[in-house]
Amino acid sequence: MTLADLRPVYTLVGDELYFRDQFRRSLEARLNPATLEFSLFDEDLASTPLDEVLDRARTPSLMAPLQIFFLRNAKDLFGRGGAAAEPAKKSAGKKKHGDFPANLERFVRDTPGSPPPAVLVFFADHVHLPADRQRLSLEDKGRLQRIEATLGAAGELVMCAQPSEAQAVALAQRMAKEQGAELPPAGSRLLVEMLDANLALIQREVEKLCLHAPAGEPIRAESIHDLVAASHVGSAYELASRLARRERAASLACLRRIWAEEGDAGAIGLVFQLSRAFSMALILRQQQVRDRSALYQALPEGLRPPGFAADTILAISRHMPEARLRRAVVMLQAADVELRSSPPSAELIFERLLLALTAEAAG
Repeated sequence: MTLADLRPVYTLVGDELYFRDQFRRSLEARLNPATLEFSLFDEDLASTPLDEVLDRARTPSLMAPLQIFFLRNAKDLFGRGGAAAEPAKKSAGKKKHGDFPANLERFVRDTPGSPPPAVLVFFADHVHLPADRQRLSLEDKGRLQRIEATLGAAGELVMCAQPSEAQAVALAQRMAKEQGAELPPAGSRLLVEMLDANLALIQREVEKLCLHAPAGEPIRAESIHDLVAASHVGSAYELASRLARRERAASLACLRRIWAEEGDAGAIGLVFQLSRAFSMALILRQQQVRDRSALYQALPEGLRPPGFAADTILAISRHMPEARLRRAVVMLQAADVELRSSPPSAELIFERLLLALTAEAAG
């Protein structure tokens, strides 16, 4: 994408942080580092009305020829239940984001020049896009349709979907190549399996592996096992296993390790992986699966654990009764909603969740 190709509005749809960060870096690279203070802005639509952002974007800057506004919490534009999906309902008072999406469409029509003097980038990370679009949940399908009808009509939608295993393997190899190292296909597949195709984690681990790889030699599988083992210790699978056994102190210690590595940026991914782990365990419990040979037959494609976690998921299904597994999934879904609402402390949400899960009576 060249500077002349820029459009006034983009929406990053999906919760895959790697693709979102890549897009952001590509835009920031087009700015003069000396004028970042006057050309780069981060706003939260949960607290800042869209009309206020549009007024600022319409005002050219004498200090910067291009202004970029990164706008978090695009879900706030739709209100409770999706205001844009119900245009016939008019509120008695003034709406927080004005006449959305008409105000955004007017901004696009009135924005002169190519490239435009201002670019708005909306973060719609409240939608989870699986690698297999056919497995998109009904809730996320509805959200995506509202985004396509509003933000999509005003600008380009950039899909930040969960990668397939093949895509993650290819990206891991490309990451290593950019670091001047070689990651063989077998090693790339091993890394993707160990990190459950989480691209943000894969990128960090590839950088670490490249630093430790001998000059001119490919990254060996032994190095991946040794250096990425720490990622296992604090993984969502270990945490899910601790929770299944109601090991409160160990669960909190595991959470501390995860937070030391990931911080708030990993909160959405962690709740998603925990939800997957308990959902897989629930299916195995319902179908009375007891061994690995039947595990992959019982679980649908797209909801299967990496090889190293298969025994962990089986153990969770044995430790947790069906009613308790159901409650865990519901509680994780509630935590996911809370995390996507810009809470003061994402870690506190997890601490409360862990205390609730380890305190529950047997189902």
